[in-house]
Amino acid sequence: MATRVPDRRRLLIAIALLLAVGEYVDAFFISFPAGAAGFATLLLLAVVWIRRGGLGGPIAAAALFTFEDANAPFWPRTGLGDWITTVAYGGVALAGLLVALAVIKHSLRTRRTKTGPAQVEA
Repeated sequence: MATRVPDRRRLLIAIALLLAVGEYVDAFFISFPAGAAGFATLLLLAVVWIRRGGLGGPIAAAALFTFEDANAPFWPRTGLGDWITTVAYGGVALAGLLVALAVIKHSLRTRRTKTGPAQVEA
């Protein structure tokens, strides 16, 4: 079980990196490139935080993935390419959210077992 969590963290890092690269590329083709570039930068900061360990990185990534999924239906789409990227980014963000929630749940569970009630030796 100990190897599964680093694998989940690696998967979360890979998903966040994939979405960040996609946002940087998309910044060249949208009407508000600063928004996409800023969002990608926040994703990269979340990746660094995830690599450091703890709960902050996965929580930040989950918030960013939620923001992506919540706003995706309202983006203007002018053609088939826009529909494809919207669905792809939404799917990647949804997968990232699910992995982030799994990492958060496992981190909270292990934190709870480490800080359990003190045992008295007789």
